[in-house]
Amino acid sequence: MGTSMLNLGIPPQTVAIIGSGFSGTLVAANLLRNTTIPLKIKLIERSSQFGRGVAYGTQIESHLLNVPAGKMSAFPDEPSHFLNWLHKNGYEEVTASTFVSRRIYGDYVQAILKEAEESKPAYVRFEKIVDEAIGIESASENTTIYLSGGECFSAQKVVLALGNFSASLPQPLASLPNRDRYITDAWSQDAIAQIKSDDSILLVGTGLTMVDIFVALQRQGFSGKIHAVSRHGLTPIRHEKIQGKSSIYPAFINLETAPKTARKLLRLVRQEIQIATEQGQNWRSVIDAIRPVTQSLWRSLPSPEKNRFLRHVKAYWEVHRHRIAPEIADILDTVAEAGQLNYYGGRIASCQEVENGVNVTIRQRKTGENLVLSVDKIINCTGANTNFRRLQHPLLASLQEQRLIRTNTLSMGIDTATNGALIDADGKVSDQLYTLGTPRKGDLWETTAVPEIRVQAANLAKEILTSSSNKFYAAIEEIWFKEKLTSESNPSKMIFRQLFDRESCTYTYLIIDGETHTALLVDPVLEQVERDLQILRELGLTLRYCLETHIHADHITGTDALREITGCAAILPENSQAIGANRYIRDGEILKLGSVEIQAIAAPGHTNSHMVYLMNGSHLLTGDALFIRGCGRTDFQNGDAGALYDTVTQKLFKLPDDTLVYPGHDYQGRTVSTIGEEKQWNSRFSGRSRKEFIELMNHLKLPYPKKMSEAVPANQNCGKVVNVWDFQI
Repeated sequence: MGTSMLNLGIPPQTVAIIGSGFSGTLVAANLLRNTTIPLKIKLIERSSQFGRGVAYGTQIESHLLNVPAGKMSAFPDEPSHFLNWLHKNGYEEVTASTFVSRRIYGDYVQAILKEAEESKPAYVRFEKIVDEAIGIESASENTTIYLSGGECFSAQKVVLALGNFSASLPQPLASLPNRDRYITDAWSQDAIAQIKSDDSILLVGTGLTMVDIFVALQRQGFSGKIHAVSRHGLTPIRHEKIQGKSSIYPAFINLETAPKTARKLLRLVRQEIQIATEQGQNWRSVIDAIRPVTQSLWRSLPSPEKNRFLRHVKAYWEVHRHRIAPEIADILDTVAEAGQLNYYGGRIASCQEVENGVNVTIRQRKTGENLVLSVDKIINCTGANTNFRRLQHPLLASLQEQRLIRTNTLSMGIDTATNGALIDADGKVSDQLYTLGTPRKGDLWETTAVPEIRVQAANLAKEILTSSSNKFYAAIEEIWFKEKLTSESNPSKMIFRQLFDRESCTYTYLIIDGETHTALLVDPVLEQVERDLQILRELGLTLRYCLETHIHADHITGTDALREITGCAAILPENSQAIGANRYIRDGEILKLGSVEIQAIAAPGHTNSHMVYLMNGSHLLTGDALFIRGCGRTDFQNGDAGALYDTVTQKLFKLPDDTLVYPGHDYQGRTVSTIGEEKQWNSRFSGRSRKEFIELMNHLKLPYPKKMSEAVPANQNCGKVVNVWDFQI
């Protein structure tokens, strides 16, 4: 190409993230940590506290996490990340079972963003914008975001990390003429500022928001009477105190065998709890065992059954699934036993303002009788409002006005595709607008806690980076082709295609000479032979060669099947101990396909006969020798970690920095890199000595590929599968 990635004249994609609570911050951090292309990331937050949101913005030390520290990593593939951060930042006494302060967790989230920002590549721009997004206009290629301060800008990808909206006000409270008598939003900064220490108060709701208000009242020395009411009167349940290592209850439910009604699901869970109790195990472990499949179970239920669950089971699920720290439960139990805190089950029938406060009439759940409570203040603790039809917010109004969202039929959030993309009012999946967390509640049910959001954030960042990378490298390809077409010294008309096998995450490469309409395939996969033949037919191509980088252990090559059908030549690396090839290619040999030149470069290490192929001096097909930010294993097929280190550092890294790197596999959706990028960002090699690399590779302890026993023998015969019949006499 002759130009570096930073000076290609390709405008970087802009990603706008609206909201910088936990979900928005994690999307930003994942983008910053994993991008391999130039990118502009704009993080918009109406407050100046990036990375905290409402939940982790509290400064009350006794507001504790509802999940122990060992399960609160921000990254699903690094389960000890939070615990390690705690130990490095002065909290050595914290164990995996400790319930730490939410303020500390907010510090952790901010530290993640700070570290990601400081270590981002030079070609990535990151901007924090303190403002509120109030409008959106979406066009075919860009989305314009309007801010309350009067500014606007365009982005190619927009993430709505909206978090939780304030609770809706129950109608009897809304009818009170004096608004000073009630507090609409329990999470507003001054929610309890005007409450006197000896007031009598009513908390509407007995869930986690009620617990937080109670803790805040305790902190400011409140000694008055507290009444708490909810429709079912269910009280918060504590986490079990863990002594030693917690046991994991075995999976007892899966999508294939699970009942498809709420009633039968409930019966199944109750039966399993009975079994667990008889075995001396706690019911909590049974509930926790459902978590990995909760979203799948929810999606599989018919709409009437989802509604039935919401009417009859929701309250019980919430209180048993979302439990509180034992320390907080102890305090609640103590004040309840002392008579300071009272719980009620029922509906608020009416509120009547009197001279010294409010008389609240509660129609009790079990008896149907009315109970009148005289209180000074009422605090709305009914939890987040997820009914997007009724939410009053300028950004949501803008999205609805342009039909860019479709509210969920369950009155919980909005409709989304499996990748988090918004579905508009006409049922079309957006390729520009995405969301995560609370707005997906109707689709996923469990979607507001850290374990769910961290997975969504990682997957969403991966989705955005894959899409943006494809556009970026397509632009590079266009530039490269233009340069080649106008170059007198190299008039080659190479056409390059990257194909993917999802099961083995294998990339197959189709190389075409545009003048002769001849082609070769590198590392074809047996299960994808029909796909490859279809492409050849549609493009009117003659397949000349099937070229292998090495003897594969994770899939069977399609070379023999393609040779049988097309008559192409099978070419394997020299010394690969393979039989049946039409020819073997050696180090430094040039294979020609019309005007396309393919240079073979011996790359031992993953296997002892591994080859990589350099196409026209610009496209390097690295097989399993070099991955994007990684490399292939070296623990079988005569692999050698030292040899692989030498191959990559002394051969491949000596190529020009703008050489495009196309790997044999990728497991995170990445498609292409450059030699310059890998020299700088591939942690297997960057800053690591040969000895350190060997030590790392020798201790990976990876399981062998599932198909190894059948793939290696077949691939040593060009992919010809030999059936062995075992006759037992």
